[in-house]
Amino acid sequence: MRRPNIIQIESKNALLELLLDDREFEHIYIASNAFKDLKTQEIIKLAGKKHIPIVKVPRRTLNRKSRTGAESVIGVMVSKNSWDLNELLAKIYEEKKIPFFLILDNIKYVQNIAAIMRTAYAVGVNGVIIPPSNKAIVTDETIRISMGAAERIPLVEMNLYEAVKRIKKDNIQIVGVHMDGRSYFEENLTGPITFILGAEDMGISTGMLERVDKKVSIPMKEGIGSLNVSVSGAVLMYEKLRQEVTLP
Repeated sequence: MRRPNIIQIESKNALLELLLDDREFEHIYIASNAFKDLKTQEIIKLAGKKHIPIVKVPRRTLNRKSRTGAESVIGVMVSKNSWDLNELLAKIYEEKKIPFFLILDNIKYVQNIAAIMRTAYAVGVNGVIIPPSNKAIVTDETIRISMGAAERIPLVEMNLYEAVKRIKKDNIQIVGVHMDGRSYFEENLTGPITFILGAEDMGISTGMLERVDKKVSIPMKEGIGSLNVSVSGAVLMYEKLRQEVTLP
């Protein structure tokens, strides 16, 4: 695990989810004149149980700290969501879970990344793999859009070719979501699997496409070239979940 980064959480919903998930907070700011709605009351209650300092500040001070200006409560969280792939695989096997990964092949837009992570967490994906970047993926924005999932789902930053090589070593199927593939209706998606989702403009890169075990597509009527990448990912993730429940 690498050095943690400090993130400001400005969504009450995300803040509640992360508190319930036992994430580490330095402190929580609350406007001194804040209306104590049910969510705010629950945040204060949970913070007290976890011995997280509550700092009351004037509303104008909170407005200066806020990037959105939309909330009367701001949490300052210590993010530690950075995993080594070998460590993550060991944890998955130790917990007797089936490896289920996503590889995001240079997806650019924060909204798409956050939406994918939110769905992935809901479905039970146990790792998201992205290429190394100078910019942090887990930020206040991705946490807000993903409702906290960006911090809760294990994140691996590494060379994607090395990730595929390591995953294949454990006989985990690599599936590329690509228009030239067979319809996902016709494919068995049960068991250990990794879906590769490509960039919004270019799709899956040629180098990564050469390394997949198979390609699957999502049928569409004429006139539509592709779905938004977060929608495509959601369709495939939930199809796997459906198959795991209904297929023998």
